[in-house]
Amino acid sequence: MKLGIVVVYLFEEASAPLMEIHLRHIEHHTRIPYVIYAGVNRLGSRFRDELARRPEVRICECPDTPLRGMKEHAHYLEHLVRLAVEDGVSHVATLHLDSFPICSGWAEELAGKLSSSCALVTIDRINTACLFFDREFYLCYQPSFLLSTAERECAGYRRYIDEFDPLEHSGIGYGFTAYRNGKSWHYMKDTTVIDYTGAGRVYDDTIFHLGGAVHIGERYSRESGGFQSAGWGRFMKMVVAAARVGMPRPVRMFLTRRFRAFIERFVDKPQFILHAQNIRRFKEDPEKYLRLLRKDGR
Repeated sequence: MKLGIVVVYLFEEASAPLMEIHLRHIEHHTRIPYVIYAGVNRLGSRFRDELARRPEVRICECPDTPLRGMKEHAHYLEHLVRLAVEDGVSHVATLHLDSFPICSGWAEELAGKLSSSCALVTIDRINTACLFFDREFYLCYQPSFLLSTAERECAGYRRYIDEFDPLEHSGIGYGFTAYRNGKSWHYMKDTTVIDYTGAGRVYDDTIFHLGGAVHIGERYSRESGGFQSAGWGRFMKMVVAAARVGMPRPVRMFLTRRFRAFIERFVDKPQFILHAQNIRRFKEDPEKYLRLLRKDGR
């Protein structure tokens, strides 16, 4: 087994501590041969040099793109996965700067969940913070991380959305490729013990994802304001979760558009502020934070 770990590194100074935490956990818990295929377009030279000094990291030259956000991330992932497969890896795992294994033997465990019918192992409604698959799936079906307009308008895609409600995320194309080819995927179970309003989840006690560490942590780390108590944040999270379960997707989308300003002020922003505060707590003492989240306090 030869593992290719694919990561897009794009962050500012405020998130720099996460890189060392992320790399340290990968090194400590990965027992099989592996290479980190690092996308470093637009990464500062100091951090790029730090990555280049690590023997397990391969700096990959991806074509530049004017795209930003999710589309930019997907653009780099496409090139990184192709390079990893061309390099001969047997399995690919996508991770984020703020996601990493917390259990030794994690790659072998995830590989064991793949089969002729199960194409992917992932978290949280198909998320590239951990998306694990083998080279055969990639070579056979040529999945893409995002989808074309024509693909998104087809009846099969609408059935996929209605049935599985995946994240509007850079991994959505892999889920749809599996779906339209009759394949399933395995969701790792959320085994988080303490809920810090979304700032940090543990899956199968094997993979950790802090979540939003760059776009939330850097933007909201210095903000404060009303409606940011832990109780309010948890209440809003329960409201959102209940709406997702009990409300049809078209209705949710309509209400989101209709009441966007209210949602941003009283739902999203308070949770983002709390999220950023907990991201800061994690960076100050990551091992203590992880112990609190894990099922046995290790």
